[in-house]
Amino acid sequence: MKKLSNILILTLLFSLATSAQKTKIAVLKKLDSQSEKYGSIAMQIWDLAEMGYLEEQSSSLLQETLSNEGFTIKKGVANIPTAFIAEYGSGLPIIAILGEFDALPGLSQQAIPEKKSANGDAGHACGHHLFGAGSLAAAVHIKNWLRDTKTPGTIRLYGTPAEEGGGGKVYMARAGLFDDASAVLSWHPSDSNSANSDSSLAAVAIRFKFKGIAAHAAGAPWEGRSALDGVETLNYMINMMREHVTPDSRIHYAILDGSKAPNIVPAAAEVAYIVRHPDMIECSNMLDRVINSAKATAMGTETEVNYEIITGYFNKLPNKTLGQLM
Repeated sequence: MKKLSNILILTLLFSLATSAQKTKIAVLKKLDSQSEKYGSIAMQIWDLAEMGYLEEQSSSLLQETLSNEGFTIKKGVANIPTAFIAEYGSGLPIIAILGEFDALPGLSQQAIPEKKSANGDAGHACGHHLFGAGSLAAAVHIKNWLRDTKTPGTIRLYGTPAEEGGGGKVYMARAGLFDDASAVLSWHPSDSNSANSDSSLAAVAIRFKFKGIAAHAAGAPWEGRSALDGVETLNYMINMMREHVTPDSRIHYAILDGSKAPNIVPAAAEVAYIVRHPDMIECSNMLDRVINSAKATAMGTETEVNYEIITGYFNKLPNKTLGQLM
């Protein structure tokens, strides 16, 4: 009798697994049949190539498409004009997907497999034109499945601006927008389909503005104090510091403002840094060393320095259970 009961249970489990597999295949076939539609949306976002927090048209395109599919839209969440939440269904579980759509500066590119500018500044080198469109496609077809099968639950898409160094998700999390979600799925374009539970690097972005004294570089350079000297000395010190940080550490910088002409001792200069490490505590310790170096270079070059922390991300806390399920 017990053996028969076990057989019945195994048969039922096999039947449920088979049914789930058939359902998944059917949903994927429907999704694939709409590939041109979602590909068109992705390429529109590619052509728009809007920078972080300025993705007005890209965000509106996604919102309009989701609205037409029956989603309820909350616009401008977390006081960010291009952030939104699109939702369908009711009750638990609340399964959410992240969608991004911001571009990177200086990477304008035509949609061809060779380097050629699209006569603009920004471009989607990280595939963020695919993020929003791909997440939208997934949300729509999960919505259709919920509707067709009358399954309880909620599907939600978060439109998250300014992933490329702007910290959009940080402000959304601070506003409590993720608190009621059962699970939130993130993804990234790649050359294969896979799921993992890897972590990431914690990161802090910071900008240093040096202030000096302007002078003519030939007529009276001794009267000047070069803000650019402050920037360059800081960069030199940090490059020396690389020998004395752990192997997983990453420090990179870009000079945002140097000088407009070589015959002027520049009174202003600015450099941006990003400090990364798998652990935020180590990342924070490195940041303190970078800040101390900036103070030292200002003292040595007789300039002034102010700094502003632009954004910061903790390293991801991977959910191994969900990773294995995916």
